[in-house]
Amino acid sequence: MQILNEEQVGIEMLYRNKSIQDVPFLEDVVKRYNSVCEELNIMPITSEGNWSKEFNIPQYYKDLDVEEYVRGLIPTSGDSAEAVEARVEMELAEFNARNLYPVLQLLIYIIDTMRKNNLIWGVGRGSSVASYVLFLLGIHKVDSIKYNLDIREFLK
Repeated sequence: MQILNEEQVGIEMLYRNKSIQDVPFLEDVVKRYNSVCEELNIMPITSEGNWSKEFNIPQYYKDLDVEEYVRGLIPTSGDSAEAVEARVEMELAEFNARNLYPVLQLLIYIIDTMRKNNLIWGVGRGSSVASYVLFLLGIHKVDSIKYNLDIREFLK
């Protein structure tokens, strides 16, 4: 886990009356702070964040079967239909192995919301364009199969 804050940031947060309860600090900062907590009758802090891994999205998207949804987006015609299906299956296996289906559910929700509200988003950039699944979802507009982009560039 990446430690987000050092002592000066914590002092600034306290000065501005912000809670530091769920903010991860360097271990030595936590020890010094906690050493006086009992004496001052204040709550100790931890060096680990306490963040939910649940996204605040509608239940429909949390329950969405990502594999079924993505497979429904695969083009059914074309010269390389088998290659496209194999690529999608390989990418889904990689996303699943990395426990990224909740992220895909969130992205599906975001894209659906943007489409529903006629919002415009970019065509794609960086390593994300190497993912054909993200192309199918509409996250970007670069066909990674057409341009022979390697999914491993995205999954690094």
